Amino acid sequence: MSTPMPTEQRQSLRARLIALSLLPSAALLALWAVFTTVLVQDMLELRATATFTEDVGTPVLDVIAELQTERRYTMEYIAGARAESRTPRYDTMARIRTQTNETIDAFRASVDEDAPAPAGARVERFNTTLDGLNEHRTTLDEDPPGRAEAAGYYDDAIEQALRIWDAQAELVEGHLAHNTHSLTSLLRAREHLAREDALLTYAHAAEKWTTDDHAAFASAVGAQRYLYSQITPDLSDSERAIFDDLADSAFFRTVRSLEDKVVATAPERTAPVPVNGQSWKGAKEAVDIDFQRVEENRTEAVLSDIRGGAASLLWRAIALSTVSLIAVLASLLLSLRFTRRLAFRMQSLREATLDYADSRLPTITTRLRAGQPVDVEAEAPDIPVLKNDEIGQVTEAFNTAQHAAVTAAVEESRLRGGVRNLFRNVARRTQTLVHRQLGLLDTLEHSETDPDVLESLFRIDHLSTQLRRNAENLMLLTGGTTTRHTRPADPVPLQDTARAASSEIEDYQRVRLLPIPNVALQGEAGRDLVRLLAELLENASSFSPPHTSVTVRGESLANGAYALEVEDRGLGMPPDRYARANELLAAPPDFDLADMREDSQLGLFVIATIADRHGLKVTLRPSPYNGTQAIVVLPPQVIADSEAGANQHADATPSPGPDTAPTATTRADGPRRGRAETSTATDQPSPTTDPTRPSTPSASPALSPVPEASGTSTTLDTATADHTPPPAAPTGDTYKGLPRRIRTSRRQGHSLPAPSTEAPTTEAADATRPLEEIRDMMSALQTGTREGRRSDRGTGDDMNNTEESR
Repeated sequence: MSTPMPTEQRQSLRARLIALSLLPSAALLALWAVFTTVLVQDMLELRATATFTEDVGTPVLDVIAELQTERRYTMEYIAGARAESRTPRYDTMARIRTQTNETIDAFRASVDEDAPAPAGARVERFNTTLDGLNEHRTTLDEDPPGRAEAAGYYDDAIEQALRIWDAQAELVEGHLAHNTHSLTSLLRAREHLAREDALLTYAHAAEKWTTDDHAAFASAVGAQRYLYSQITPDLSDSERAIFDDLADSAFFRTVRSLEDKVVATAPERTAPVPVNGQSWKGAKEAVDIDFQRVEENRTEAVLSDIRGGAASLLWRAIALSTVSLIAVLASLLLSLRFTRRLAFRMQSLREATLDYADSRLPTITTRLRAGQPVDVEAEAPDIPVLKNDEIGQVTEAFNTAQHAAVTAAVEESRLRGGVRNLFRNVARRTQTLVHRQLGLLDTLEHSETDPDVLESLFRIDHLSTQLRRNAENLMLLTGGTTTRHTRPADPVPLQDTARAASSEIEDYQRVRLLPIPNVALQGEAGRDLVRLLAELLENASSFSPPHTSVTVRGESLANGAYALEVEDRGLGMPPDRYARANELLAAPPDFDLADMREDSQLGLFVIATIADRHGLKVTLRPSPYNGTQAIVVLPPQVIADSEAGANQHADATPSPGPDTAPTATTRADGPRRGRAETSTATDQPSPTTDPTRPSTPSASPALSPVPEASGTSTTLDTATADHTPPPAAPTGDTYKGLPRRIRTSRRQGHSLPAPSTEAPTTEAADATRPLEEIRDMMSALQTGTREGRRSDRGTGDDMNNTEESR
């Protein structure tokens, strides 16, 4: 399993896709913002221009008109002052000055401090020029200057006012700028006409026409006619019609005629004005009114164009901004939708993968391990491929990997099943051979009378019994069932399970049986408990010093259960090993050959499997003697009816006489081989009646006798009373004077002599044992093993038949 990435390094694919889609959307949004800002700025500038033109430009025109009127009367005033006609003309000029002041005050009141930059600066300069008007008037009143100086201030002030309109033209673009320029040209043409009028007014009042006056007049006429010629093509149809009517009018022709006459007449030092003053004044005022009307129309047209341009820009900004915003939002929504669909497909693929990895594949593996058939197509259906794009290709690749994984799991399961069957078959064959070997050994033991040979035969018999147990364990781990017993199992006394288990280990001499409750187990549970205890005893004897003993004790619990304790005085285990072992015993996993290592403890798997099968609870813990203590708790459901089990057990075993020696104890699954054990008729074990076994002449068993309710030890699978005894063997003396044994049923009067109260402790004592004692011991042991072996012959034949059928 791969290690998950840290949270800070793990980024969502959806977040990346959203970020990827937001980049172009953000760029479009930025362009939309810039474009909209430009349009809105242009619109605002046009609106500001329209507002400025309306609030400032129109008052400027009024100021220009008043300044032109004041300049004309000022020219007449200063010319009359020299002619000593100052008083009546001063009153008229004072009235004109008052009107000019009122117009200037109205203009200044309309000026906004937030005026556009170019126009605002020019308004400031115009105001500065107007600030010097009173000073100029004072000069005119106290010490009138010449014509040029007196008119120069007004000319400069009017030019500053006209430049404000020039600034208005600079604030707009396109046709608006062109129309504004044509308006300023019209205003300047009219200004030049007003200058002509001021010159002629001064000349008539002064009654002289000088060269300077002529030159100034000719310059004004030339500029005025040039500007009119430039204005005409830019006028609208209505304005051009008005201008054409004006050009064809008698007053306009009179003005042109008088201008031509003045320009054509060369000035002389004392020559009078070449034209009549009243004729000029009447024609000029009429033309000025017509031109003023054209200016007003033109000004209104410019203002209308500016307002229309501002409104057009506003609507264009709204429309284009709306369209751009819709495009940006649509792009964003489409990107998010695409990202969401892409993320949904990725999430679906992830969920399908996790479902397959966390649910379906383990289920398939469990079913395969249970031996159930698995249809790859049904159990691992393909994930639907919505589109044949990159994600679809990834989905197809995963489908391929999924099929490969399921197919590999199926093949692996078949391989494991084949290996398991192989081991099971090997175990069965081994069992068959062991059964045949035990049968052969039984025949040899019945026919042999040599004690040394019998000792060797019993050793071989004991090793064969261990080999059979190992084969049965292998069958158990591979899921098979042992076939040692084919008939229904009878209740098994708990004491006999402990004795039978101790007989199946190599160091049986070291096992010491302490008091065990006189209860019986259900037959199948009793047989399996023999294997469980044998594994515990073998483990205890293997991991403890040879000179120490392994004790087995039992006791009853309050809830109707019973417990067996197996304790050794070995090296023990570390706490973590105890924890792992108890975890395995509490929840045994499926036995998998792939998980086996060189140091795997198969005995724990056997114990855990048997405990799980019958609901037993096995716990390992440190012993006070520095070894290991194994506690097996037997639940009430595996305890047979104690009275029925005891009665059945008593009926199957003949009761010996008072001086009868104990018979050999056998296993729950067959005859007791290689060891004999005694029990007394009392409730306490006798310390002087430890039975000896001829397997090691120099050693005596370390088993402590266990009290029996019936006074004798019995077999776990005893023969019934109606067993037919085998034919009698011929009698006669044999080697060393031992009588030949006769195949008969157990006799109640056949007993071993009571062992001495002092157990032999040296090899010399065992070497001087009488042959009669050895004969009787072997005869008693053989009698017990023969009865146990009768119950296995049918099973052995069945296994042989099964083996032959394979």
